Amino acid sequence: MLKYLIRFIKGYLVIDITGNALERFINQMIALDIFIWDLRRIKKSHYRAKIYTVDFSKLRLLVKRRKCRVNIVEKKGLPILFFRTYKRKFLLIGFLIFILLFYAGSSFLWFIEIEGLETIDREDIINILEHNGIKPGIYKRNINPIDLERELLKNESRLIWANVRWQGTCLNIRLVEKKTVSKTAKGNVVAAKNGVINDFIVLKGRGIVSKGDTVTEGQPLILAGEGEERAHGIVRAYVWYTAEALCRYNINEVIFTGENRKFWGIKIADKTFWLKPIKANFNNYKRKREIKTIPKWRNINIPLELIIEEHREINFISEKLSRESAIFLAKEKALYTILSDIPADAVIHSVQSRDISLDDKTVKIKLLVKVEEDIADLPGIDKEGFSVKD
Repeated sequence: MLKYLIRFIKGYLVIDITGNALERFINQMIALDIFIWDLRRIKKSHYRAKIYTVDFSKLRLLVKRRKCRVNIVEKKGLPILFFRTYKRKFLLIGFLIFILLFYAGSSFLWFIEIEGLETIDREDIINILEHNGIKPGIYKRNINPIDLERELLKNESRLIWANVRWQGTCLNIRLVEKKTVSKTAKGNVVAAKNGVINDFIVLKGRGIVSKGDTVTEGQPLILAGEGEERAHGIVRAYVWYTAEALCRYNINEVIFTGENRKFWGIKIADKTFWLKPIKANFNNYKRKREIKTIPKWRNINIPLELIIEEHREINFISEKLSRESAIFLAKEKALYTILSDIPADAVIHSVQSRDISLDDKTVKIKLLVKVEEDIADLPGIDKEGFSVKD
């Protein structure tokens, strides 16, 4: 990391060296105390390397005596950046003003975000915040998130949990309301899904199905007896899940090479000024642009933006899969879809698949998974036997 920082501070050039007997030419460069790094061969008579900016004058004398050519591909480093910005003084001044305003603006609270409210009015929470002196426009350092959590729980009895955290200049408040529970629930056990019963145990009430019966979703399984608050039992059944997935024999992938370029600019009103011109350094690349603005203050918009544009080099890779590999990937996709729907306590008994070749480019898989799980459901009742009311 330190060597990259030193190179950036001193400034360096990316150069192309072409001609004959380049190995001898590079050895002569080293003999002149020209420091070279990232040397790589492009072609037989073409090398690319990096040297410090101050060493380029030494290189000129050597080129005159040799039948070689040296071209500057790119200039990088702090001296280059300073030289470019020095020629545009007003741009540099505007950039510094923007940084100062951006830093000052990030020290204030501008937005309040409240999540998790169901029955509590948002205005009630806002009133608690204002009573504690919290409103847009105050210094962030005057707000202690832990103390604010205590105040919210203390002043609003309908809350059971509060979490306050900063997200930039936004104060994010996440709340959870209390639930009212009662033991007055009464109901029948019904089937939560379609299936074939494998294990049936009645703990309370009267069972109206037996092992081996096929049941449908919502069908009553255990009825509450007379004078009983609710029915209860264990009902495990075989349930079948199906899913389909496609996979092409020819796969086209996009990969990042790791090379990237960043361009910085400032937008004032409708005009954009770039510290260095934007140019395409790669044949194929993905562009990402990030815009940072100064938050509005007292309904005043400051027409100043910082723009960061990044170009990331990409390569396209094509791969032809065998039929076995395509079937395997399709099965994997279908099984992932099914596993996301299966409960955690379920037991998988069997997995069956059927492959369908749509054409010479695509294969289709249909997967059937047999699972044993608990399908007992008492509508409106949680697992502990309490009815839940908001």
